[in-house]
Parts: sequence; structure tokens; C-alpha cells
Amino acid sequence: MLKTAVAPRTVRVARRRVDTALVVNPNSCSGLTGKNWDSLHAKMKGIFGSSIKVVFSKGPGDGTIAARNLLRKGFGRVVAIGGDGTINEVANGFFEESAGVNGASLKQINPDAVLGLVPCGTRNVLAKSLELPEGIIPCCQNFVGGLPVKMDVIAVSATDPKDGSRLPPRVFLNAAEMGVGAEIIDRSKKVRSKVKSRLVSTVAAIISTVPAYESNICEFSIDRRKRMQTNMTMGVVANGKFLGGGFVVAPRADISDGLLDIVVIKDSGSLKMLDELVSIKTGDYSNDNILYAQAKRVAIKSKERNVTVTIDGEPIGILPATFQVIPKALNVVM
Repeated sequence: MLKTAVAPRTVRVARRRVDTALVVNPNSCSGLTGKNWDSLHAKMKGIFGSSIKVVFSKGPGDGTIAARNLLRKGFGRVVAIGGDGTINEVANGFFEESAGVNGASLKQINPDAVLGLVPCGTRNVLAKSLELPEGIIPCCQNFVGGLPVKMDVIAVSATDPKDGSRLPPRVFLNAAEMGVGAEIIDRSKKVRSKVKSRLVSTVAAIISTVPAYESNICEFSIDRRKRMQTNMTMGVVANGKFLGGGFVVAPRADISDGLLDIVVIKDSGSLKMLDELVSIKTGDYSNDNILYAQAKRVAIKSKERNVTVTIDGEPIGILPATFQVIPKALNVVM
């Protein structure tokens, strides 16, 4: 009996498609992102493809919620389009809280997901620290053509100024500020809620803060081994090199070295403070009034009064706060 030859069955292997989604702050770049969106969107479809998903943020915290929802739906590439605050929110959306032995911690929703950065804010400080190209379209092209780099993030748990409770942990990509720098940011935000000019709000905040600001005694615990107490006028915990205004505040910072950089301007009145800021801007850390250290963890406590904490340019609470580096926690195209 003859057997009929049967052609081998073709097995089709489904090619996994990595979906891309954009989280857009239409109010970024003084509202120009929203006003020019139709033109920008047409160009982006030419770069990312016509099937890109677009989600607009409408208020504080929307970027985090949107990114988490997108990642849980299976999107593997989420691009943040906005200023440093929007990018920070989207980066936080890559993590969720997890109960741990020592309290709440953070875990990645999808360790393989990739974060895209398209800075279009007023300052774009993170873009300077990461040496990203200038312009929305070049950044989009860079994301499509580049390879992901594993980047450290810093997790911070600050204190609620209303009731003194510990706030849930958050991450930041570039830098946290405490003391006079954070006060200027906080007051500037409050003025800007009434006067929609960044220049006016910043100048008003500087004038109302710097002349009268006094140092505050703070206690530092570095890597749980070294303890010190000093008067702090301004403190920075950095992952990137830059602060606003072009200050190379942490010249030794490396976003993939597993370390955070601590910079403290110690006991300085308003006039002395200006000297220290000039030293920082020029990269001179020989001044005895400036402390520079690197660590994996630092806890900072105020011994006298409330001290504001900001991350990536946004106020989040007050001291005490704990900062912990999470090594290579984000896949970022640079």
C-alpha cells in the first residue's frame, strides 16, 4: 500500500510586536506642545508608525497613572513628552509599591519595558544631564534609532508636612533639592498658580527667599555607617550632573554607577551663599563650606524646623527623608 506523501506543515511563529505609547503633557513648553500637536503628531507618526497610542495628561499625577496603565496593558515602550515634572511622573509609572520587611518599597511593573524621554519643558535639566539631543523630533528619532541603557534611579521617602507621616516612596531621575533651593522652587510654584509667568514667579521667589534664609541644623546618616550633623543651607542628592540654571552641581555623578551624589552647602548666610553657588557653578569644591560625598543611601533629618524637599523640580514633602539608589532600574534610550 502506497503512503501519500504529506507536505510538512508550516509553523507560523507570531512575531512579537513591541507597542509604543506616548504620554504627552499638552501644557509643556508654555502650552506650545498642545497648540502645535496636530503638526507634531503627524511627524511622530512618520517616526513611530501610525499605530502609536497617545495619552494626554490633564493634571498632577496623570503621567504616573497613564504609564502604569499602559505597561499593564502590555505596552513595552512608553515615551514621556513634557518637562522634567512630566518625565518624573512617567518614570514613577514604571514602578509600583510592594510591601517589604522594612516598609513599602518599589518594584518594576515590567523590567523589560523601555522609557523614552522627549524633553519639551522650560528648563529640561534632565536632558542636559543625559546629553539628549535638543528638540522634540530629534529626541523621537533618537529613541527609535538608539539602544536602551540601564539607568539608576533614586527612591525617596519624604515626610508629609500636614501630619508628619511618611509619604509613599517615589523615584527621581536627576536630582532632589532641600533647603533654600527647594524653598525657591516651592514658592515659585505657588506664585505661578496666580501669575502665569515663569520668569516673574522665579524672580519673586528668589527675592522673597534668599535674603532672609537661615541655615538649619540637619543630621545625616550615610550608608548607615557614617553620621554627621551640620548646618545646611542647601542640600542636593543627585543622580545627574546638572541643576537648573546650568549648575554642574555633581560633576562626579554617573547615572549607571550605582551611587548617589550628596552635595551640601553648609552654614551660609545670603551673601556667603552666593559665593558658594558661584563655586558650585564653576565646579570648585575646594571651599570648606561645601560637602561632596557619594553613597548608596542617605537619610537626612532636620533638627529645628521644616525643610522642603523637591525632586526633579517638584515639591514632594519635607525632611526627614531617606534616599536610596536603585541600580540599573530603568531601560532608557539616550
